[in-house]
Amino acid sequence: MPEVQKGHTIRNHLRCYKWSKQHPTMELTKLGWNAELNQQFAPQHAKGLVPARVAVEDKHFFRVWTTDGELLAQVSGKCIHEARWSNSKLPKVGDWVAVKLVPNEEKAVIQAILPRRTQLSRKITGHGATEQILATNIDTAFLVTAADMSFDTAVLEQMLVVAHESGARPVVVLNKIDLCEDLAGKLAAVTGVAGGASVLAACALTGRGVKKLSELIKPGHTAVFIGTSGVGKSSLINRLYGEDIQATVEVRTNDAKGRHTTSWREMIFLPQGGVVIDTPGMREFHIWIASEGSKQAFPEVEALSPRCHFRDCTHTKENKCAVLEALAAGTFPRERYDSFLKLQLEIRYLREAEKRAAWQDRKKSARGAHRACRQKD
Repeated sequence: MPEVQKGHTIRNHLRCYKWSKQHPTMELTKLGWNAELNQQFAPQHAKGLVPARVAVEDKHFFRVWTTDGELLAQVSGKCIHEARWSNSKLPKVGDWVAVKLVPNEEKAVIQAILPRRTQLSRKITGHGATEQILATNIDTAFLVTAADMSFDTAVLEQMLVVAHESGARPVVVLNKIDLCEDLAGKLAAVTGVAGGASVLAACALTGRGVKKLSELIKPGHTAVFIGTSGVGKSSLINRLYGEDIQATVEVRTNDAKGRHTTSWREMIFLPQGGVVIDTPGMREFHIWIASEGSKQAFPEVEALSPRCHFRDCTHTKENKCAVLEALAAGTFPRERYDSFLKLQLEIRYLREAEKRAAWQDRKKSARGAHRACRQKD
């Protein structure tokens, strides 16, 4: 395994160190390993590889957890080659991987990624149709918003679409309720856009509501915290862990905007069992291509659609559209309808951009094959 280049560091995180010290060996079931994964891993086991879970990602360097503790890992050349057209094919935090151990060193080489059970993705800001995977193999996605000046239901609606599309269970967390003068009003606003997702009120500063949060993270389960900068994701994780293991900073008082205190994604093993993944706060949150996620995020539209006259109704201008009729009758709020239309436009744009990107990839592949044939001749 090549040495880490000078100037490139994998941070020796305090929680990783504690995990290694407290759990020099660990049953993988505590990290989410199960019979299905064991069966999927059988071909890799036959090659002499061992299972591991990606805890920290830093470009092509990783920290992985195995039954023998934490190891520094790199990706094999084969994996890098296979991911040359798509970064999503590289290991991500939460992935189960097959690694080859480096003899006499606390290092490993990642040889393969096991199929992802769930996958939380968003579109990278300003990169056309480029997917960014935030976390994989998660059971619960905590969508954190703050009950302060930064409160924004539009961002929450986008996070709900992403969470539903991932396959994980979404739970909305209204944090910083100590800063809210109208908690009932904020909860009503959140509930109005949450659809079927659970809503929890919490305060990382006082610990209010954190017990209910903790009860949703079962041993062997994985939860991810997502939200914009400054909503208090790291503070909530500190509360769950029982001490300050994640850096936090104060938000600006004039507009409640936060700064990035978490700049990388990482997995943290909780003392009471269960795993949480912290993610960097985002200034903007853009959805990735969604289908089922958009339906689940707007259940009122999904419930009305069967009553539309046309089966392929777009709910924009058609006659006998149940959604438009509900809008006119005032039973479907105008704000929710506008958010639904905005979502559909964004999804349409992403699908077209993805088609263009796929066409460009095919062109590149064809050129490469053509050059290879000419060289042979």
